[in-house]
Amino acid sequence: MITYKATAERRGPLWVVRVGGLPEGEQNTTQGLTWTEAHENARDLVGLVLGIDDPAAYAVELRPAEASGENTPTR
Repeated sequence: MITYKATAERRGPLWVVRVGGLPEGEQNTTQGLTWTEAHENARDLVGLVLGIDDPAAYAVELRPAEASGENTPTR
């Protein structure tokens, strides 16, 4: 199983997520209102960009972009 690393940054009411390791020139950002939604959307993005139908074939590790109180995940 391949694990894609993603970082999330709080921007207003949204978590904006950048997924690393996707092909050059492809969409690599998504967003979500909650940490959980942002993580799910990042997983969906990887599947769509790579054309993978089986979600068990990959994982997305989501971390805050900065280790500050503002970027602490809230569920």
